[in-house]
Amino acid sequence: MKRALLVLAVVACKGREPEPSGVGQWRFTASTLADVKHGDCQPTKLFDGRQATWCFGLTPYKIGKRVAEVDLYFLGTDPDAKLIEIQLKVRGCLDEELDQWMRSAMGPPYETRGTRGYWKNGFMWALALMPSEPGRCVVHFLPLDEGSEIERLKQI
Repeated sequence: MKRALLVLAVVACKGREPEPSGVGQWRFTASTLADVKHGDCQPTKLFDGRQATWCFGLTPYKIGKRVAEVDLYFLGTDPDAKLIEIQLKVRGCLDEELDQWMRSAMGPPYETRGTRGYWKNGFMWALALMPSEPGRCVVHFLPLDEGSEIERLKQI
């Protein structure tokens, strides 16, 4: 009986798709500042005072029929600084299109408030501002251990 349950559990786990741990080539579980080969990177400070690096002008990412600008934030300025935020800025954004893309990537939001949708899985938390201003949506992805930044974004 125990063996049958173990086999069933293994089959069930193999049948489930893995949860995303990032967007495109960028992964919270592996990407570091050294992985940035294109674009510009500048030192910055986070709202809580920590040193970070902001990278912009990176290869755009396709979201549905739209193209998103990609900004990345890394904790620190050393080449091994870990990725702590992926920000997508979608111009000409249609909120229904972005919502559909987010649902296909991360499932249904755990909360929606007005023009905001919140998602979470075992690796990351996401906030989609649909729209953040006319014709533009912004999506923030952060690893779950970035509690202070997640709390800050919940307040904007």
